[in-house]
Amino acid sequence: MKETFGEYIHNLRVENGLTLTKLAAALDIDQSTLSKIENCKRNVPEEILPKLSYFFKIDLKLLEKELNSEKIANILYKENDTKELMKLAEEKANYFRTKKLQQGIINF
Repeated sequence: MKETFGEYIHNLRVENGLTLTKLAAALDIDQSTLSKIENCKRNVPEEILPKLSYFFKIDLKLLEKELNSEKIANILYKENDTKELMKLAEEKANYFRTKKLQQGIINF
């Protein structure tokens, strides 16, 4: 998806003929919050993802990946050397994985 996550939610809502009020109620948030999310004036709360997934029958893991990729993109677009930043982030992620694996090792 090349659009923002908020734009994506907006397009899903419109394509399905839903009002802000109806989708907001389904997501258990108020209408003004949904409007701000759709207009990229408020971050998407992660707790609405399962409800969004269920309501529109979209894979939850896909929604989580899209939201996380947007968070990363928001950091990257401010940087000049995105390749170096991504390389460093990947190294750090691998380090975190290694540390978690080491913590899970039981020595007898």
